[in-house]
Amino acid sequence: VMVEAFHDRVLFEAVGRVAVITLNRPQKMNAFDADMYLGVNEALIRFRDDDSLWAAVIQANGERAFSAGADMNALGENARQGITAALGGLILDDDMVTNKPIIAAVHGHCVGEGVNLVLGCDFVFADAAANFIISEPKVGTNAVDIPIKLGKKLGYSKAFAFLTPGDGMSAQWCQQAGLVEIISDAGQVQADALAFAIRLCQESGPLAIQAQKETLWRSVFDNEEIAKARGLAMRQNIRKSHDYTEGREAFLEKRPPNFKGE
Repeated sequence: VMVEAFHDRVLFEAVGRVAVITLNRPQKMNAFDADMYLGVNEALIRFRDDDSLWAAVIQANGERAFSAGADMNALGENARQGITAALGGLILDDDMVTNKPIIAAVHGHCVGEGVNLVLGCDFVFADAAANFIISEPKVGTNAVDIPIKLGKKLGYSKAFAFLTPGDGMSAQWCQQAGLVEIISDAGQVQADALAFAIRLCQESGPLAIQAQKETLWRSVFDNEEIAKARGLAMRQNIRKSHDYTEGREAFLEKRPPNFKGE
């Protein structure tokens, strides 16, 4: 299996129809410097543009952290040069990027920008010992994209509690709040997320999943009327597809469907 690397920070591997995107800067706890942003964004575009890939898992290498957040050393170096701009930004911040499902597999510390990346995913698995921290207020700055997405995903009160004062929250708290869907046993989170992604590709029509994600995402983050119009337009096309015929026939014949994504 060929593994591609983006900006020496992010690995990309196709496992069947699943793209496995791995943050690979373990010596820096997968902290986000400019190259990490570029690497994640290019990996996401690579996934978006490959029609043979139907789902993605975002995970991280190293024992200690999914991501320690923004690279404080890089920020400090910029500050010394009088640069106050961010080190970069995720294309998932204010864009859906793709209507294909993105699944997060989180272990260890997930801090700041790491939480932001997870908020851009559709379904979150977390190791039982994972720890989520929105650290910005503790270093005297404010998160911007995080509260916007957090409010829509968790509701005002839970989002406020997560943001303020910026204490670490357990996987259990995050599951109860609605950010984490599944808590995995120690060491199992990446295998569990991959198994779920593979199951999605085998059991559900990819066109249907994409249309549902698009409708859901647009209704929550965009506009309900746009969402409905997009969903209806996509459904009209899906009803003419091979997969719709195959799904109905397989159901009636009590056999697993063989979806083709067309």
